[in-house]
Amino acid sequence: MTRYLSTVFLVLLMASPVAASDEWRSDPTAFINHFAQVGITEILEADISIDEKTERFRTLFNDGFDIPSVARFVLARTWRLADDGEKDEFVDLFEDVIVYTWSRRFSEYEGQTIEVRGTTPDGDTGVIVDSAIVDGSGQPIAVQWRLRHRDEGLKIVDVVVEGVSMAITYRQDYASVIRQGGGMAGLLAELRKQVDASKPA
Repeated sequence: MTRYLSTVFLVLLMASPVAASDEWRSDPTAFINHFAQVGITEILEADISIDEKTERFRTLFNDGFDIPSVARFVLARTWRLADDGEKDEFVDLFEDVIVYTWSRRFSEYEGQTIEVRGTTPDGDTGVIVDSAIVDGSGQPIAVQWRLRHRDEGLKIVDVVVEGVSMAITYRQDYASVIRQGGGMAGLLAELRKQVDASKPA
């Protein structure tokens, strides 16, 4: 799981220059390129502390991902059974887990690039952006971005690396914790532990 998340994070940081104006918010290719370029210039290459990099990544993550939508998906029917307090805490903890897990991987970027290879419609309000990570090995890694049109512009709802879905992976992991750990209360307790263990030192 951790290695998969590392790959996903690096994907977010490898693309071509930022689109002019706010074009990136409505154009799928420009959206991915903008998201990636901000990650490179304002996080990976910035001469700032790890704490500041983590907070900048949190801002980028919130700007690019539809976190509440992903949270509802990964909890599946448990979301419908949870009360409002549990839902709010889960969304906050889910964000923290991703931000702190990925921030520990900032040093793994080694100059890989990404090639956007096309887009296809995905339902009435979505689009899939097909791309590939390319490095010196000559073995491209296939990556698909699932985007949805929202009122504020495009948002990412899933990233699929070599056929492995981030959202489905979390869904399966959390379903296992829920079954074995006492339902929603058990999952929240486990996520609190993960967040405490993952915070930058």
